[in-house]
Amino acid sequence: MSVIVPVYNGAATIERALKSVFDQTFTDYEIVICDDGSTDDTPAVLAKYGDKIRVVRQPNRGLPAARNAAVAASRGEILALIDHDDEWLPHKLELAVAAMHADPEAVLLYSDKIVVNHVGEEFRLSEVRPETAHAPTMDEMLARIWPITPSTVVMRRDAFERAGGFCEQLISAEDIHFWLLMREQGHFIYLPEKLVRFTYGQVFPKVLNRDIGPTAIVELIRARYGTRADGLVKNFIRHRVRMIANAGVIEMSRGNMKGARRCFIRVLRYDPLYLKSYTRIARTFLPAPIRRALGGKASRRVDAS
Repeated sequence: MSVIVPVYNGAATIERALKSVFDQTFTDYEIVICDDGSTDDTPAVLAKYGDKIRVVRQPNRGLPAARNAAVAASRGEILALIDHDDEWLPHKLELAVAAMHADPEAVLLYSDKIVVNHVGEEFRLSEVRPETAHAPTMDEMLARIWPITPSTVVMRRDAFERAGGFCEQLISAEDIHFWLLMREQGHFIYLPEKLVRFTYGQVFPKVLNRDIGPTAIVELIRARYGTRADGLVKNFIRHRVRMIANAGVIEMSRGNMKGARRCFIRVLRYDPLYLKSYTRIARTFLPAPIRRALGGKASRRVDAS
């Protein structure tokens, strides 16, 4: 088995992620890390592990390219993904490997997760709901975003290679696209256990820095699946509108009008008819007392602080 870890400027979190790998009850694995052009102390942190890990380095090319590079440098027939700011629970690999061995036709396994903030506190529910707490059919995956998080995934190398790896032109939502390609290769396994601590970090400005708009992924999905993917495309756009708009509201509540305005303008790339964005953009130009009068409780509370 190969543990695949992409990292970019992860000096503050990579040791925690690696400790969770070393603490696994299943121990027959190698760890392959792609340092995607880090400019912080990540190289020095990784150097402390010596030959316990294998590190490949490249100029910054984005998360999909980093995952692909780590896979290319690995040797295992089963690949387990973990991002540098997440953690595995100790039995994660043991349970995943046993399930994969019990179902040799399955190409990918994923589990539920615990969602934590940047200081490790559980603060929101997993996206997995009762209606999605099962391995999806292809039709289900084309109807909506399926709640699969990379750090919960274990998959077979031959299926990964047939799928062609992560699309490197997608610097965000690459996982949504890749799970579709993997589902073409065979069926999935879902484990209901919460086997990963997933870090939901600060959304802004990452939500903008890793966003290339809807065109690229929508065109890829449309070209491959046509109208079968109508539900997924609509759900993806709604999801992005909600995420970016919420980031804007948070930044406005913090007094970052420029950042909030960028978010609300970006929303319009996904949905030009999203009328709330126009009124929110206008509010970012108003003095704080008027914003407080027009805004909700959260806006008044933060502006007053």
